[in-house]
Amino acid sequence: MKQKPVRCPIAAKLFTPEQLPLVMDYLTDVNKRLKLSRKYTQQMLEDHAWALHRLISLGETMETAMERLNPERLGDFYLKERTDWYPLDVAAKIYPLSMSVKRMMVFRLSCYLKEPVVPEILQMALTYVMRRFPSFATTIKCGFFWHYLDAGMRRYAVRPETKLPCAVMKVGAVHSPSLRVVFFENRISVEFFHILTDGSGGSIFLRTLVKTYLELLGAELPDFDGVFSLDEAPDAAEWEDAFPVSGKGTAGGFSDKPALQMKGMVPLEQPNRVLHYNLSTKALLEAAHRNGGTMTGFLLALHMLSCKEASRINPHSRKKIQIQLPVNMRKFHPVKTLRNFSMYTSIRLHPSQVTTVAEMMPEIMAQIRQGTAQEPLEATMRLSCRLVRWLRFIPLSIKRPIAYFIYGKLGDGVFTSTLSNLGAITLPEEMQPYVDKFDFVLGPPVENKAVLSVCSFGDKTVLTVVKNTHLTLFEDALYQHLCDEGLKPYMEGSG
Repeated sequence: MKQKPVRCPIAAKLFTPEQLPLVMDYLTDVNKRLKLSRKYTQQMLEDHAWALHRLISLGETMETAMERLNPERLGDFYLKERTDWYPLDVAAKIYPLSMSVKRMMVFRLSCYLKEPVVPEILQMALTYVMRRFPSFATTIKCGFFWHYLDAGMRRYAVRPETKLPCAVMKVGAVHSPSLRVVFFENRISVEFFHILTDGSGGSIFLRTLVKTYLELLGAELPDFDGVFSLDEAPDAAEWEDAFPVSGKGTAGGFSDKPALQMKGMVPLEQPNRVLHYNLSTKALLEAAHRNGGTMTGFLLALHMLSCKEASRINPHSRKKIQIQLPVNMRKFHPVKTLRNFSMYTSIRLHPSQVTTVAEMMPEIMAQIRQGTAQEPLEATMRLSCRLVRWLRFIPLSIKRPIAYFIYGKLGDGVFTSTLSNLGAITLPEEMQPYVDKFDFVLGPPVENKAVLSVCSFGDKTVLTVVKNTHLTLFEDALYQHLCDEGLKPYMEGSG
């Protein structure tokens, strides 16, 4: 039976009468690979029409544009009914229980290109990439005992950026996605609800998206580690819960005393301010080595100094400056999972010990070596698994306030701030001419007044501060300490 021709009114406005028959045949082929609601189907047909038109306007022939946007790239992902669902990993199970107006546990990864983003092509890149990450093409749902991720049959859209990074997502709506892709000038950003993944998995998704986008624009790029091939079928190991690999043994590591908190009132709008300190990776490493530490240790020392200057110090108080330091557990277990697989340690110094970078460095490095060793981190993983087991048969309606109380006790109050170092993001030589830098943004905490995140690409390191207060004491102090070390940063961010 011959398929009824599709309707796409926008095509008649974008293409000449000579081009239109060929375009409509192309859109008919696209429609054969879609079994979505009428709304999403129409939007995806328009996406293809706009992308064809944009490639042609950039100088490509109709044949080349159609080849790049071959309907076969859709596979059967948008055609067959998706009935799969995914239980949350151990770390993710607490996130939806701890949500509030100001807490969402969202983080962002951004790639800055050397040319402005072409939105129509980015939309098609996202459409193709989502089928390779089926556990990301989901929405969060409430079960009787736990939340879970349910597969969603929908179009995943890119949007112009209009809000501050890591704004709250409306994950409670029907079919609402748990990630968002936004663009601004030359920046492509993906924001993830932490139930989906951690920084490692998010980096793979972003690099796969950017590589696909560049290839649709004509770049010839090789496959490389850290990027998924869209021709490969998804592997179930990519969405497994890897926390049980910690095995049997002692459990512990959560209990801690309340930490010193920085000054400042927390306004309603969150995050209140996002600042990027752009630095030379080479100069930053030289400064770290000059002071006898690693990059992470050096930044922790500057972090401690800035926290001290932004806090009200009581010399008689025993409260310490305590910085949460996430650790990627994949360095101990070579798992394939994209899910959360990180633990944390805490670096602690009393304000009286926070003096100079050189004086603090031996103690900071000793705490890093001890806290990031495999056994203490796995003890914390085992305790996380046990907490989840203890709560597993409690109905969600009762579990929510219990988990929120536990999370509050173990959450922001025992830390002064967080420093999350994603490390070096790598790209093949052929892709580097298209990319300027990356940055990594943590979502706003509840009680802490500022958190830090950092990532590097080549000689460009971006240190990002997310603020929860109008007071500028912390960021001013951090800037001054960087300058004192000969690292005057180039500043960007919100006003």
